[in-house]
Amino acid sequence: MNFLQRSIALAVEAGALGNRPFGAVLVDADGMLLAEGRNEVASTGDVTAHAELVALRLAAAHRLAGSVMYASGEPCPMCAAACVWAGVQRIVFAASTQAFAAILPGGPGFDISCAQVIAGSNAAVDVCGPELEAEALAAMRQAAPS
Repeated sequence: MNFLQRSIALAVEAGALGNRPFGAVLVDADGMLLAEGRNEVASTGDVTAHAELVALRLAAAHRLAGSVMYASGEPCPMCAAACVWAGVQRIVFAASTQAFAAILPGGPGFDISCAQVIAGSNAAVDVCGPELEAEALAAMRQAAPS
């Protein structure tokens, strides 16, 4: 299982715990695992407990410059901006916002992509995705809280 597939598996775990099905894996510049995160918004009541931010918080003691964030879904503007602030060099996501929004309706949304948030910064962050979108969407359909 690669890191992007692991983020999808974490999304399934998040859904099983009653949260929205999103997962994230953060690795350092050498490809070593730093942290994993699941969406914890519903279970904690913390609206900032998105999978990417959970992973960033867990890895806060590490040097994150040059790291890579793998996410089951396209990071929202808050998570994309946090990746910039943390020094993440690359973001790889499985499902696009447009694709998963049809499966996971509700909640506020933004008309700005992860790539657009990054482009508005002065950081050089590579954004790749969607990749493995069909696999991620199938997992999200299964794991979506009812």
